[in-house]
Amino acid sequence: MKQIILTVLGATLLSGCAKSAPEPEDFEIVNEQLRTITGNDGAKLFSYLVTVKAGSQKLINKKRRLTKSEMRTLLKQENFIDSSSLKLDLEDKAALQLDAELKKKNYCQDSYQIEEVKWRDYSVRLSGRCDE
Repeated sequence: MKQIILTVLGATLLSGCAKSAPEPEDFEIVNEQLRTITGNDGAKLFSYLVTVKAGSQKLINKKRRLTKSEMRTLLKQENFIDSSSLKLDLEDKAALQLDAELKKKNYCQDSYQIEEVKWRDYSVRLSGRCDE
């Protein structure tokens, strides 16, 4: 009996240590907009725009020289505009949020197709049509 209790406690302790804290987001979404329209052919169209907060980089004080450690930190920072991995992460997150928003608004009951993805600085726009 004592061994069973110790085994359960040990497994609980190990599983608690194995869980890692969630990583902070590399970008912050500041705006989401869903626009819907019916095309000339009667097709239900949508456009979903997601914008992230600009300026995740620290501002550089131009009045003084940067230390070596500040320079290293600045060089290691990933700039959103230059990072394809951050953009792909945002695109994936936008697609998930689009799905939730379409369900919430009861738009595209059957399914939908994202036909176009457009990037502009700090935003991504997913455009498509309902399969109905």
